[in-house]
Amino acid sequence: MIKNKLKLGLIAAAAIVMSISACKKDKEVPEPDENELITKVSLKFTNSTNASDIATVTWTDPDGDGGVAPTIGTLNLKANTSYNFEVSEVLNETAAPADRNVLSEITSESFEHLWVYKPATGLNLTLVRTDKDKNNLEIGIKGTAAAGAISSGSLQVVLRHQPGAKNGTEAPGSTDFSAAIPVSIK
Repeated sequence: MIKNKLKLGLIAAAAIVMSISACKKDKEVPEPDENELITKVSLKFTNSTNASDIATVTWTDPDGDGGVAPTIGTLNLKANTSYNFEVSEVLNETAAPADRNVLSEITSESFEHLWVYKPATGLNLTLVRTDKDKNNLEIGIKGTAAAGAISSGSLQVVLRHQPGAKNGTEAPGSTDFSAAIPVSIK
């Protein structure tokens, strides 16, 4: 009889423990940050010795991914010339006017974003990111570019979204934007 009471007591204690732990609030799992919808990106290259010599290029895709193919300009640079470059415009033209400027969000969340620039083989162009986030990691909104000898090709421009994972490399995260920009160095 004592054994039965002991068993009942243990079962009752276990039930109480299980009911208490079942009442604990589940930890909330944070929602993953979503990628930005980007319909327009503009890059501006300013000659480092002649501020009035500016080259710009714009990529637009008003309907977003899918549908109509994007329109991409050509970036025309001078051979053997150094430039300061910047991402001058990033828009979501499908959003209400107050929410169109994606660049301001990317700038304020620079510790979660990385712009990557990859010149195609044979294109004599070197780009270096010069801006840093609060963790002293490169951002790529601003930088320097050196156009070498006459050449042409594409510049792959990629915006990586790396919340909680940014480490200074392209690998972690997901892609917010990627485009091959035609470049002509003359």
